[in-house]
Amino acid sequence: MSTKAFGVFLQELRDGRTHTELTTQLAGLLEKVKETGKGGALVLKLQVKPAGRGSEVDKIVIADSVTVTLPKPERGEDFFWLTDENDLSRNHPRQGNLELRDATQSQPITLKEAQK
Repeated sequence: MSTKAFGVFLQELRDGRTHTELTTQLAGLLEKVKETGKGGALVLKLQVKPAGRGSEVDKIVIADSVTVTLPKPERGEDFFWLTDENDLSRNHPRQGNLELRDATQSQPITLKEAQK
């Protein structure tokens, strides 16, 4: 059984590049989880195989892969009316348009202060 701590092994794997990648990916994942309020995942996969053939295994090859699944933000929905011609419309197709006009005052209003 190995006595080397996994953290030490991880820092040695690929001269520390895997550890650096995991650190960077974890920081991005935590930021997205905080931003969206939803969960995500960070997965480290290690593939271990013998370096040569034969019954005596004294060397191994370790390949790593890092996968991050970021949470997706809410996309929301939008509402449209369906016309008789099956087109999408923002306005109700059977309702007339309301004529809008500018409601700004032409003269400034002078306000009076209330006295006690």
